[in-house]
Amino acid sequence: MPRPSITPVRVLVAAQLVAIVVVGLVTAFNFSHFTGDEGAHYSYVQNVAEEGAIPVLPRALISPQAEAIYEQRYPAAGLLDPARRGLGGRSYEAFQPPLYYGVAALPFLAGGGDHLVKLRLLRLLGVAFLLLAAWLLWRLVQRVSRAPEQALGLYALALSFLLWPGTVLRVVTIGNAGLELVLGVALSLLLWDAWEHREPRRIVLVAAVFGLGLLTRLTLLAFAPTLIVVALLVARQAYTSNARRIAFLAGSAAIPALMLVPWLIFNLHTYDAPTAWARVKEMQEHVLNPRGIRFGLGDLPSRTRVLARLIVPEEYWIEFLSRGKRLAADAVALVLVIVPFAGALRLPSERRTPLLVVLALPVAGGMALMTFWLLVGNWDFFLPRYLYPELAGFAVLGAVALRRLTGSDRVVAWTAAAFSLGLVGLWVHLHGVTPFTG
Repeated sequence: MPRPSITPVRVLVAAQLVAIVVVGLVTAFNFSHFTGDEGAHYSYVQNVAEEGAIPVLPRALISPQAEAIYEQRYPAAGLLDPARRGLGGRSYEAFQPPLYYGVAALPFLAGGGDHLVKLRLLRLLGVAFLLLAAWLLWRLVQRVSRAPEQALGLYALALSFLLWPGTVLRVVTIGNAGLELVLGVALSLLLWDAWEHREPRRIVLVAAVFGLGLLTRLTLLAFAPTLIVVALLVARQAYTSNARRIAFLAGSAAIPALMLVPWLIFNLHTYDAPTAWARVKEMQEHVLNPRGIRFGLGDLPSRTRVLARLIVPEEYWIEFLSRGKRLAADAVALVLVIVPFAGALRLPSERRTPLLVVLALPVAGGMALMTFWLLVGNWDFFLPRYLYPELAGFAVLGAVALRRLTGSDRVVAWTAAAFSLGLVGLWVHLHGVTPFTG
């Protein structure tokens, strides 16, 4: 069998994958202390690994080892008492579903007695998630692309999403965002297959993966509208009687619901509620909303504008203090939104509809969840990281749309190369910026 020829696009994708691995490893080893919410996630993993139990709020404290890492004193003991350190001394991520923490318990235990080794192993698990997401993204591009010779160029442009500093930092640092991203790309892939083949068994598989997603992070509810639309389409084509359609839809809905039952029972027994959300909001509100602001419809424009910072992680948002940088971020975000929709509108309806339903509707679902929590829960969830699992599929839509707008594989490849080169430059710049580490 002849070897694949070396082409510029293959070289570009290879260079992108190398860059993703390099920045992933740099992120994994660059910090000897916690960044963002890592300390609380680490404490959750430790509790599951060592005690076989989910931490209980609000009394659950981070471990002495986590405190020492936070203070950058490990292996020496920390000087502060977590109980007196406010929110930062609490295992406040314990309200999250347990799947990631059960998975992460394995590399945690493999780290032996050195907690810095454990920290590195948990971040390397994030690098593995990043590469798994890259592979699933390739499978998605192959399915979506109707011309095999175009797939690699489209993939190069979509793959640049995994080179964003925001994506890499969220996935590699300790937390459930890595597994959430993997399951988000998997859902996009499986939903596309279900749309194309219209087979009930594919909806059953999607429902099971959706259940795993909800056991990882409830933000993956953003995929529910797409799942409902695709399931209705499959039921309509696969079954002739309404009774069988209803039975199929009810059975599919029962799969993720049943998967959540043990965690929900734990919460009902522990907190007298399906989730510990009310407890964790009470813990965090004096820190995240100290003035007790009541959000309303008038706050939506300003909160939505924050999403323009989607490429850069929150730890580096000090970069957006100047008006010029904020306007530049707005311009980039507008291009990333306008191009996919402008290109999709120029496609035939039979091609446009699945692209919008499977690859764009989940982003709208994520925005709807953010709006709900802002207006109903009075909690500001307008942060780009909560859209990353949905943006992976949207990046594929963007690549297909640019190909449609330009009619040129060369333009798609050059755009991917230019964007990736700019991202590498951004990484080099951020390496010299001191981040806010929480």
